[in-house]
Amino acid sequence: MLLALILALISLGFFLFNSYRSYAKIVDARLARGYLVSRAGIYAAPHTLRPGQKFSPAELGMALERAGYLNSETASEIWNGSFTIKANAVEIRLNNTGGFPSVLQVTFGEGRIAQLTGDDISVDAFTLAPESLTNDALTKGGARRQLNFKDIPAVLVQAITSIEDRRFFDHRGLDFFGIARALLRNAGDERVGQGGSTITQQLVKNTYLTPERTLRRKYAEAILAFTLERRLSKEDIFALYCNEVYLGQRGVFAVRGVDQGARVFFGKELKDLTLAEAATLAGMIQSPTRYSPVRHNELARARRNTVLGTMVRDGSITLDTASSAAKETLALAEFDSARESAAPYFIDYVNRLSEGGKGVPPVDDAQNAHVAVTTLDLDLQQLAARAVRQQLDRLDKIYRPRGLTPQVAFVALDPKTGNVLAMIGGRDYAESQMNRVTDARRQPGSVFKPFVYSAALESGMSPLAMFKDAPQEFTYDRKVKYRPANYGGGYSMQDVPMRTGLIKSLNVVTVDVAIQTGLVRVANTAQQFGLPRPVPYPALALGTTEATPLQIAAAYAAFANGGYAIQPNAFARTETIQQTSPAIQSTTAFMITDMLEGVIEKGTARAARGLIPGTAIAGKTGTSRDGWFVGYTPNLVCAVWIGFDDNKQLGLTGAEAALPVWTEFVKGAVDLRPELGGKAFEQPAGISIVEVDSETEALATGNCPMHERVALLTTQAHISVCFRHSLYFSQPEDSAEMSETVVARSQPSVPRNRPGSPGRDFAPLRETQIETDRSGRKVLVNEMRVGGR
Repeated sequence: MLLALILALISLGFFLFNSYRSYAKIVDARLARGYLVSRAGIYAAPHTLRPGQKFSPAELGMALERAGYLNSETASEIWNGSFTIKANAVEIRLNNTGGFPSVLQVTFGEGRIAQLTGDDISVDAFTLAPESLTNDALTKGGARRQLNFKDIPAVLVQAITSIEDRRFFDHRGLDFFGIARALLRNAGDERVGQGGSTITQQLVKNTYLTPERTLRRKYAEAILAFTLERRLSKEDIFALYCNEVYLGQRGVFAVRGVDQGARVFFGKELKDLTLAEAATLAGMIQSPTRYSPVRHNELARARRNTVLGTMVRDGSITLDTASSAAKETLALAEFDSARESAAPYFIDYVNRLSEGGKGVPPVDDAQNAHVAVTTLDLDLQQLAARAVRQQLDRLDKIYRPRGLTPQVAFVALDPKTGNVLAMIGGRDYAESQMNRVTDARRQPGSVFKPFVYSAALESGMSPLAMFKDAPQEFTYDRKVKYRPANYGGGYSMQDVPMRTGLIKSLNVVTVDVAIQTGLVRVANTAQQFGLPRPVPYPALALGTTEATPLQIAAAYAAFANGGYAIQPNAFARTETIQQTSPAIQSTTAFMITDMLEGVIEKGTARAARGLIPGTAIAGKTGTSRDGWFVGYTPNLVCAVWIGFDDNKQLGLTGAEAALPVWTEFVKGAVDLRPELGGKAFEQPAGISIVEVDSETEALATGNCPMHERVALLTTQAHISVCFRHSLYFSQPEDSAEMSETVVARSQPSVPRNRPGSPGRDFAPLRETQIETDRSGRKVLVNEMRVGGR
């Protein structure tokens, strides 16, 4: 009997030892990879610091706290690092970098990052750890800063330990009395687990294990808790617990962590909580839904008073102090989930991609969990939210008296990679979870026109080909008549160059271009850009085929990407993207961009002219029943849609409704991250920039009053000289005086450099002379004839 008992104890000891070793490997692997970034969940794109970015030391400090760096001289290995803020610098001490650098010095000047120095060596850029968007794909939260133990008020520490784990600072991770009580309650029923969990065990359950309630999971929880206590300090464990604890929902917003709880429920910084408020948060931990002060205020008050009683029991407060706090009303602060949520529509988009297996990151084998690092830039997301909110506030003054509420869709992409940088699928996620970026199929109107002109250029048509800007009737399908009209019903009643049709958004000219190009060819070109293939009828030229804002933004990215179409991407990738066959030639993409720069300079989007200095911008307005603007820089493309879900007429142009959002966002984005801008679009081989007369679109001479730079194929650049303003028609009778005048006027004038056009110097205009032939007739000649060529 004794021998059997000894063997049983040896077997049990061997089993426990192996269990400990097995679970210790899980904990150690998690710590080695970085505790905060190896937990299952959805993460924003890591922030890459570069000189020139708009940051102050305080703003960088806030970003570091959200990314898991402690504002402290030192930090244990569970944190991503620590930092200290100085007058004009931030010093970041890094964990889990695997080497260089161990210390990163960020210096500032004039409100921007001036220099990055790693271990006293200058570096061009440094990437921080990613910020968590959510650790539960089914909940929508906001950005959270990671608390250090010293950041947690003593009154909150006392409230939580009194109600949740009064012996937390004394035990080694397991409360054996609590475990025994739980075992007795669950004896004979493996499906139900109750009680006994310490704070350390709760942390393990929240971060390592599934929520199932079985004895097997309870055992794993206990061994992991014991292991974690041997590797981390009590202060670190408590801080992690306070950062991770789930405190229920307010609306659709999931509240996680006591810092976020203080802000969402009481509108306060954590350090400013009263005793009653701290007790309320502590009381919610056991059952966030049951004790929610939003839904069950009386139950929450009763639970708060229970916490106050336990604090009196433990000697943390006096009975009089507790009685005074218990008499306080439980008042909640106002809360706008739309302003607090980080990116709820984007999280839904990521979840949908994950369910469909598109671009899903691999499963973490050590934890059997997904760690999805995405492409979302939280700083740009916040910029987009502010720009959208400002415009919606303005529009609400117009539409709310009519009982109308306009909706919005916003998406920003990297045109080279397709990475989704920011996404807003509606004005308020709590009111409507429909993602209008991905799911709202609407008529794009005039933002479709660049694809018509792309097809025309691909067919060999010149941007300077002439079309009639006047009412016209087109016949198709042998006998069907189509009579398009310009927006507003205005016509110049003149022949205009094709490029003017796009810049001025002339409907009749665009339809004429489409018909002469071939409607089937236009439809096929749109499909090559990734858009739904339109039915080949003349109306397709005016954007009647529905598409989503995401499809339109991705299609426009090809213009900034040398003609190569991209696929939107939500997950961070390490491999280089292989370019497929281009949707259009690079020369076509550049000529379209040149025209769309004209839209900004003197076309329908001229309200944006000069608002983003030093950056080349191009784009197109669209007005259907909705308002659109889609535009881009060399390194950023952004689409904005504003309209009504029930397809009512908005009654505003794209320039009035959508362009202000785009301008505000892009201006802020380039200011924050200068690398998203660019002084000029890259000019491919085979393109010539010629200077033409703005009225005649012929090659300008020194006598032309207005000059304009135009991108043409080099093979199309041999155009005639402008004769409307030529010297031949305005010469005095005296030939000697005439000759002097010609020489004087043949000197080149200073060309008007349109913002965003390549800043190259043009050769002087060819010298023009007047000769008298044998019959006495005066003849205008240029240097080519003079030279006998």
